[in-house]
Amino acid sequence: MNTKFRYAVLAVLTIGILVALALSVSTPLLYTLENDIFQSRFHENVDILKEQQLNSTTDILPRIQEFIDYPGPISLNIRIHDIGQAQRDLERFRNSHGSVKNLIVRLDMSESEIQALEQNTALQQDILDSLLNTTISLDTLQSMEIQYSGENNNDMMTTVRLQGDELRKKVRGLDGRYRNATEQVMRIGTKLGLEISKTNESQFQVEQIVREIQQPKTITRPPVDTSLVNETARVSLFIRPDAGKYREVIEYMGLSLASRGNTTLRAEGKPITLYIDDLPSFTVVTDTFGYYNTRLPIEQIPAGTHTIYARSSTSRSVNRALTVILVDSVTNLSVSKPDTGGNVNCTGSVMANYPVRSASVQITWDQTHIIITKTDANGYFMREIKLPPGQHTLVAGFSGRGYPINSSESEPRVVDIPLIPDVIPGVETDSGQGMSVISVIGIILLFMGAAIFYLRRISRRKTLISGSNRDADFPAEAGSELRKTDSDLQAPSMKSGEETLIAYYTRILREQGLSAASWSIYQQLAGRMARDFRIKRHKSLTAREMSRNCRGKPYCGAFARFISIYERIRYGGQVSVKDQSVFETALQSTDEQMEGENH
Repeated sequence: MNTKFRYAVLAVLTIGILVALALSVSTPLLYTLENDIFQSRFHENVDILKEQQLNSTTDILPRIQEFIDYPGPISLNIRIHDIGQAQRDLERFRNSHGSVKNLIVRLDMSESEIQALEQNTALQQDILDSLLNTTISLDTLQSMEIQYSGENNNDMMTTVRLQGDELRKKVRGLDGRYRNATEQVMRIGTKLGLEISKTNESQFQVEQIVREIQQPKTITRPPVDTSLVNETARVSLFIRPDAGKYREVIEYMGLSLASRGNTTLRAEGKPITLYIDDLPSFTVVTDTFGYYNTRLPIEQIPAGTHTIYARSSTSRSVNRALTVILVDSVTNLSVSKPDTGGNVNCTGSVMANYPVRSASVQITWDQTHIIITKTDANGYFMREIKLPPGQHTLVAGFSGRGYPINSSESEPRVVDIPLIPDVIPGVETDSGQGMSVISVIGIILLFMGAAIFYLRRISRRKTLISGSNRDADFPAEAGSELRKTDSDLQAPSMKSGEETLIAYYTRILREQGLSAASWSIYQQLAGRMARDFRIKRHKSLTAREMSRNCRGKPYCGAFARFISIYERIRYGGQVSVKDQSVFETALQSTDEQMEGENH
């Protein structure tokens, strides 16, 4: 075939492949209208996105109006003690603040007005949240005071009243701060033409709430004389609530008293240590009234009933019982597509009634490989794992050990690690394009293989022709020989029935030397092994390949040692007396074990 013609054909094939590749990856399709359905009117007509404009009057102002109206219903629900609805409204108020903050920059407002609206609405949220929590706490304290009054428990009644006094001090001045913040919001709302009646109403409700907290309705309560408190019980402890689940907050509070003569005094600045099952858990210091209070979530503590008590340096409270309730957990696992190096990102979460934080998560792949990672403060975990080519199954598990939480496992995730990357580096494709790229790569490899085979065949023909011509023109001199490989040599034959393998080795060693003797012995042993394992054309295999094929026979270990010293003698160059001795020992051991197999 003409050389120019061959190169022309190769050039045409190369150009065709490049064109096919360019058509498949030059304009990647992000999504198709037929296969990807979205709940949006912009999906059918993408150009409408370019025409869409935000109208500040019709779109933004109603959202601002809704935002500044939130404090009105929230304050009213707090005053009438509709706690559940107040909490839900306050949460919506808090969530909407971020979105409105991004919208108001589009209005015709100065930078100072934008900042004032942000700061004052945030202050409204904080004050309403404080009033809501104070109202909840005072309602609970009132119920506790009635209960301890009926039990004639003067110690706990004193504790409850002092805590109530502290809560009432915290709301002092909140109405004035709320009034200032509300006036600023009303001023900006008036400028924008918004309705401010609900905002104004919230100011009135907050003033009433603060007044009712500071001047509670009088209830009939027996007098409390702290001097009558039993002197042996200097530290009191109360738990609220007395049962909970993982990460639910438990409030611990009490009173520390000290006696001076016949007078009972409040123990100010005294460290109080809480003990859970006789183990110290937390230390708190009493205030000027001898009162202490702390709120701790249930974290890593087993489910069941636990004994709680408080200790000072000189006294100990009575025991209280805290019941920790067991909850179920859910473990999720997601595995990313593998990169070109076989690395996958394993992400997931462990959730109970709250996210499980700082928990150990065990990622198992193929039921044999285990990797340990930990969740963060939000219950999420992430770990990169390098996997070998093939199909693998991954599972994430949370044991629940040390937590009041049941164990859980994720759904198994199966990932395939290809031998050849299925994408071109630097080119992002979807699944359809990935298959197209694979096809193009396959075509390229096929044509490259065919071209290499063809060119090597042509080169081989030229070499054979030139070699034959050279031999005809320049005959070899008498007595000269080309160097022969091991496969071309013929081992001297053994005298059948008259000569043992050791005697055969000795004869060849005396006549031709150690290297030739080792090779002749190897041929005999390899032939025996080939008959055992039915290996055809064993002479085309290397000594190490023959050793790897030996499995399940008693002599395989000895044969492997023989091959090791044989290769050192045959191909290693200089041979020591020690090497010859080791070789002869390995030969004798292998021969004896093979003879045991009736060779």
